[in-house]
Amino acid sequence: MDVETRQLRVLVAVDEERSFTAAADRLGMSQAAVSRALAALEHELGTRLMHRTTRRVEPTEAGGSFAATARRVLAELDRAVAEARGDRSVIRVGYQWAALGAHTTPVLRAWNRAHADAPMRLVRLNRRDGGLAEGLVDLAVLRHHVDPELESEPVGTEPRVVAVPIDHPLADRVAVGLADLVPFTVAHDRHTGTTSAELWSSAGLAVPPMTETGDVEEWLDLIAAGDAIGVTAEGTAHHYPRPGVVFVPIDDAPPIEVRLAWHRRYRHPFAARVARAIRVAYDLDALA
Repeated sequence: MDVETRQLRVLVAVDEERSFTAAADRLGMSQAAVSRALAALEHELGTRLMHRTTRRVEPTEAGGSFAATARRVLAELDRAVAEARGDRSVIRVGYQWAALGAHTTPVLRAWNRAHADAPMRLVRLNRRDGGLAEGLVDLAVLRHHVDPELESEPVGTEPRVVAVPIDHPLADRVAVGLADLVPFTVAHDRHTGTTSAELWSSAGLAVPPMTETGDVEEWLDLIAAGDAIGVTAEGTAHHYPRPGVVFVPIDDAPPIEVRLAWHRRYRHPFAARVARAIRVAYDLDALA
């Protein structure tokens, strides 16, 4: 099989741009050259990778899967080339809501000072796997059950807090219990959030009314408007302070485990060191 890296880069660009014109502009190629490269790759693989219409380009099931693999292959190749040349090789770390909370800036600064040849860059992607399945990142910080195609290790825990509007009856409390939240509508993101009805039912409590939201910005907007409250990890309070929203500790809720994850078919060579750096930050916080 004779697959060229140029063809892989074309596939990734078309997959991300969903347009031959935009992919050509991004790659500095002609649209015809992009089309030929993709057609040659499809011929080599013996399968259609993209559905082409007059308005849009969409990946086939095989195309989406192969594009994700292509991203990981190209990232590893680019990293090897950078190392051979003595250039920097960026470590892309995905996250959904809170990154590392209060530890985000200290960990980033300490890591990047100590590893100038392999700096860490955060990428916010509101996807359950943090962007790992599609090869958009090398590692991801996750706070929920990890999908089977991923591997991970724990790096810390965070207490839960409730986010309420500034004029809410619970806003002036030093702490609250889960039972205090039952009368109020709870906003949650069922795809990437850490809160579900089980949080209350497992404690033998009635489940509060719940409303679904999208990403963290929509969640915060709904709470600030006074239309809901939200339960989240303490990291969200540090990473997303919002005027009009108050975060109050929940003293009887189980803590949330923070994990560093990677795709099971590709473990970044710095994964163990990144996990150790994050774990040290959380351990120091626990001792404080």
